[in-house]
Amino acid sequence: MGWNPFKKSSWTSVGNSIASGVSSATNTVVNTVVNTTNTVVNAVTSTATAAYNATKDFAVSLANDTAKAVEHTASVVAKNTEEYAKQGFDVASDAWKEGSSQVVKYASEGVEYVEYGAMEAYKWADANACHIGLNAALTTGCVLYFTPKPEPAEPGTVTSTAISTAFITYMVKKGSNALMAKEVGGIITKSILLIPGVKGNCDEKLLNTVIVNSVATCNPTVLTASLSTPAGVGIFIGSVISPIVAQLICDKTAPKGLTKAVS
Repeated sequence: MGWNPFKKSSWTSVGNSIASGVSSATNTVVNTVVNTTNTVVNAVTSTATAAYNATKDFAVSLANDTAKAVEHTASVVAKNTEEYAKQGFDVASDAWKEGSSQVVKYASEGVEYVEYGAMEAYKWADANACHIGLNAALTTGCVLYFTPKPEPAEPGTVTSTAISTAFITYMVKKGSNALMAKEVGGIITKSILLIPGVKGNCDEKLLNTVIVNSVATCNPTVLTASLSTPAGVGIFIGSVISPIVAQLICDKTAPKGLTKAVS
């Protein structure tokens, strides 16, 4: 007999057919979502791997070719200077030029590839995009955290005064250069880590070590010209520290010897 609306078995059969159809449709949707998700994950993983390899290959090439490292660093310094000029920094001053020259000098003595140094570069299409984005963040951060303001409680006033005071105290007492570098470098690192694009995107211990060593080995003339007054601190951060931090995060490189902890 055919379907009988008055028989329970007929309705049971309809219910089973509907359930089967829903289950089939659900499985199709789930499988489509899973397959799409896997495709996206694989594409993202592939892109991240490609970015990792490209960054690594470039960093290694810089470590193996000092001339190339100098050329690249000079380019980073030039772009860094342009960005700071937009914020009103006196990039034509002798203090700025001497600071920039110090960074290029570091490169002329060699750079090293630091594999575990940073993660930031992989969030960008390439290292160049990373430099553009991070330079903008570092410049804004320098204005906020390392430039004195009229208000004494402003972060820029507090930090620049603390750095300058530590340096002047060292000069007056003719104290240990290593201790001065640790104190000044430590203050710099704490504020640098507040800048978006830095914290969480590099090894903080390594960052501190590189910054402390940058202070410890920097030309005394550069330090004196920049750190003797709170107003000059931003010049030092902008001309020396910013390009070094940018290369550490975007290129995974650091000046040779500056990754070793100061004793």
